[in-house]
Amino acid sequence: MRQAVHQPVMVETVVRFLLEGGGSRFIDCTVGAGGHCEALMRSAGKALKIYGIDRDPEAIGLARSRLSSRKRVVLTRGNYADLEEIADGWGVSRVDGILTDFGQSSDQLDDPKRGFSHRFDGPLDMRYDTTTGLAAAELINQSSREEIVLILRRYGEVFREAKRIAEAIVRARPLDRTGQLADIVREVCHEPFIQKALARVFMAFRIAVNDELHAIDQLLPQIHRLLVPGGRMVFISYDSHQDRRVKSCLTRLTGACTCPPGLPVCVCGARRELEILTRRVVRPTQSEVQTNPRCRSARLRAAVKLGQ
Repeated sequence: MRQAVHQPVMVETVVRFLLEGGGSRFIDCTVGAGGHCEALMRSAGKALKIYGIDRDPEAIGLARSRLSSRKRVVLTRGNYADLEEIADGWGVSRVDGILTDFGQSSDQLDDPKRGFSHRFDGPLDMRYDTTTGLAAAELINQSSREEIVLILRRYGEVFREAKRIAEAIVRARPLDRTGQLADIVREVCHEPFIQKALARVFMAFRIAVNDELHAIDQLLPQIHRLLVPGGRMVFISYDSHQDRRVKSCLTRLTGACTCPPGLPVCVCGARRELEILTRRVVRPTQSEVQTNPRCRSARLRAAVKLGQ
């Protein structure tokens, strides 16, 4: 088993928010190579039970290797959209804290065969779980021009060049390499916007391939239901799609009315079910960004579930 190279993001902040609740049973919905799990167990000063989930079989393998000496860690390959079903399989009905880090790991980004990065030529895959679902090449080659435009606009926020990129993709099909897709973007877009366009196009197809936004929408209410009163939830997001969903869910559960302006009475049924611990989104420190530049876009939000 190769060694993980990924550095977990905002470790001290994550550990502080989760352990301040005083609990001992936690779920890491995106365990990756196990960095946050290891930091929690090392910092707790008492025995913890940690359950970890990841869609990526390679990540689960790395986490098992890293945490092999930790006897109170349970790791499962699965989709966090099925959190309650997975927890039921563990025999777990309530936990004290739940962490979700929506980012990609360096192990995924730097492996050309995974197809996540425009920096390397490799198979156009982009699946977290390579044993199921359509690879990016299949999605791109089977989608209509209009569907590709929608993917680029909805998930990559590529507006100005979406039609031209989609048309170039359709002309060049079939595509099966990341280098082919990157070359199309470079031909259509112009300096100084090429790098931004590449990042957004690859992000758009990655989100579509893995159905990421639907999975987040499925996950958020399950996290709230699984926490004990006083339990902590911590989220790390890396783009506006992820952060908007987290912020919206937390705001709704604080009891803030979500009714359209102008209604004479509240009809949304909002109830105060949690307290937000991060009044403003928390960003990585300057020293952490210098050490790990890939964490610069991270945004952390935390909340505590109130008693019934």
